[in-house]
Amino acid sequence: MTRPRTPFAGAVLVGALIGCSIWWLQQRRTPAPPAAPVAAATVPAVPGSAQVPAALVPDALHAPILAAAWAGKRVVAAGDHGVILLSDDAGKTFRQARSVPSQALLTSLSFVDERQGWAAGHDGLVLHTEDGGETWTIQREDLDGDKPLFAIRFKDARHGLAVGLFGTAVQTADGGRTWTPVEVETGEEKDHHLYAIFGAPESALCIAGESGLIYRSADGGATWTTIRTSNPGSFWTGAQLRDGSLLAAGQRGHVFLSHDQGASWSEAPSGTEQSLTGVAQNADGSLLLSGLAGTVLRSSDGGASFSASTRDDRVPLLAVLALPDGKPLLFGERGPVAAD
Repeated sequence: MTRPRTPFAGAVLVGALIGCSIWWLQQRRTPAPPAAPVAAATVPAVPGSAQVPAALVPDALHAPILAAAWAGKRVVAAGDHGVILLSDDAGKTFRQARSVPSQALLTSLSFVDERQGWAAGHDGLVLHTEDGGETWTIQREDLDGDKPLFAIRFKDARHGLAVGLFGTAVQTADGGRTWTPVEVETGEEKDHHLYAIFGAPESALCIAGESGLIYRSADGGATWTTIRTSNPGSFWTGAQLRDGSLLAAGQRGHVFLSHDQGASWSEAPSGTEQSLTGVAQNADGSLLLSGLAGTVLRSSDGGASFSASTRDDRVPLLAVLALPDGKPLLFGERGPVAAD
């Protein structure tokens, strides 16, 4: 049995996060067509597209940003209206990418080196770059219904996974030229939203989901098991830490840790009830977490405890990267946000 479909939201970005633009989907209640059954069909690369190219605009630096990633030493950030920003000076200055073939909301980024990367977003969109984010091409789109992608992850230049609304999951083994559906959930209720991909494919690959669910694969994503944690809310972000442990975080400040490659999870006190949207780790092992209402968490003990601070402007923070000097590079509803 599948749940009624939830619709896209309006322009309000408060609460939208990297891999969690579900807040966008919940603001406007318009009916959407029922989910198409998952078939073992391969979706080819897009020969043509219904997308409108992203415009070069003077206020791109103030566009809401939901995702950020390192491409070598370059910072790449993506968000609303297909805006992709690039920085070659560790976030001091940004410029807009030269060519992006879509104005869809972009929710996630994944780079395997300084040149080759992918972006995912609404309209089932997957974009690909071979020049460090300067120019992009469409590899996949799905305009048949309400099928946004919330997260994308490539382990190398050929193998990738993307997940999204109502259990949507697709994988590629040819660098994104073709995509095949993969079943993450089984049973009667297999349409939970999938928000983030983290972990190590060679040991334990995990997907953060709604309703306190985490999905774990020990075979690189071929098969999955469902783990129900004690979290009453949704997980919006996750990361594998340098010591091999896993961290997942999300609604109302819940943070969970796993020290057995995702087989079991326990909660760590975060010190906040603000929802958490991103996680990054500094070179010294300390952790940075971003959240709504200007929340920034720091941990120096691997996530066992956190200190919380709140920005004076209380801007919703949607993504975070760790800078070489240990400071957070923050992104949110107003684009790149200067660290306090």
